[in-house]
Amino acid sequence: MLPKETSEFIEQKLINVTDKVTVIVPVYNVSSFLSKCIESICEQEYPFLEIILVDDGSTDESGKICDSYAEKDARIKVIHKQNQGVSSARNTGLDVATGRWICFVDGDDYIMPEYVSYMLALGVAYDADIALTTHMFGSFDNKQMDADDVRIWTGEDAVEAILCYKVPIGCYCKMFKREVLKTTRFIPEVFIGEGFNFNVAAFQKSNRILAGKLKTYFYRRDNPTSAMTKFSIKKCECGLKALDIIKENLQIHTDRVQTAWEFADWRTHSDFYDAMVLAKVKNEYPEFYRKCLNVTKQRALVALKVPTTRSNKIRAILMRVCPAIIPFMLKIREKRHNVNISHR
Repeated sequence: MLPKETSEFIEQKLINVTDKVTVIVPVYNVSSFLSKCIESICEQEYPFLEIILVDDGSTDESGKICDSYAEKDARIKVIHKQNQGVSSARNTGLDVATGRWICFVDGDDYIMPEYVSYMLALGVAYDADIALTTHMFGSFDNKQMDADDVRIWTGEDAVEAILCYKVPIGCYCKMFKREVLKTTRFIPEVFIGEGFNFNVAAFQKSNRILAGKLKTYFYRRDNPTSAMTKFSIKKCECGLKALDIIKENLQIHTDRVQTAWEFADWRTHSDFYDAMVLAKVKNEYPEFYRKCLNVTKQRALVALKVPTTRSNKIRAILMRVCPAIIPFMLKIREKRHNVNISHR
């Protein structure tokens, strides 16, 4: 549940609002999770929705599940296409979206009934180009925030925040005015970090971004088919490529944004170092392992120069002193919460 004050705020701000909101869901072989996802969207408190389910060539029952829900709810549109990846699937949804606002949900995740109304209320109340929330439910922390804390950001503020990992880097937990996305699309060849690129591009085109912190999105870590579940050197290389593309396309050339990008580069190498140690594959990719280890140790102090979270700063200090301790701590957390993160 949301705090009472927030529920009252939503009711007040949306009392006469009928803006159509498009929810785009890329779908690929998520039959075990898809029904819960679709039902959570159909059960949104805000009724004026366009729900676009893009079946990206699924080989399981996902496509049939999409069709069955479309027969029950006229707000649902289903697009079946050849498998071309999650970026292509989301772009297909963007190309046909008609809502004034657009948001995304992954097919293996699900949302609270207030997911749409919360972000829409923020966007409408403050005439924002983008509304987002900085927190979400996950396997390790399923407690709601005690109260909201709404911030008004410029595009530069938001770019710095997401590069410093103060905002979820995926495209979920965000609502965009469609006009902001007229010339913004996901990069088809990028399948790890595609949301990161998309968000930075959209933030740079926005004048006002509203950031709340209440949790309305349930991010699933236990889907074995997720792109983030198993270790893959190709995924790592794609993730680093995504960061390079972000740097190439930065239109805000301030010191704070440049330093924030350097932090994102360090954090990404650090994550890949952790993944290799946990997956016990460092001997299979010795050159890449050494690169990640060197960046992790040598550039760790950049975390002390940026407005990132306290946990990231502690992580950086530990990585500087003893990099091996972080994978060890992650393994302990995995066992404590009974969640497999070894190959994320």
